Amino acid sequence: MVTMIATVVRAWGTQVLVTNNANGQEVLVNTNNSTGNLMAGEQVRIVFNGVMTASIPPQISAQSICVLRVY
Repeated sequence: MVTMIATVVRAWGTQVLVTNNANGQEVLVNTNNSTGNLMAGEQVRIVFNGVMTASIPPQISAQSICVLRVY
């Protein structure tokens, strides 16, 4: 499994557009769950199998998406 730390750009349905914090690349994340609780600007940790499409933007299928909270 691969972990990506990213910033939410936009979330809708079961998809979320993020910016990968490591390289600034936008990535479309697909998941089986609703992404309605994610808000633009939030930091998230995404776990996926490492497969990324060559499309623009690239797409991945998330196994989990966790919001990183700063207290």
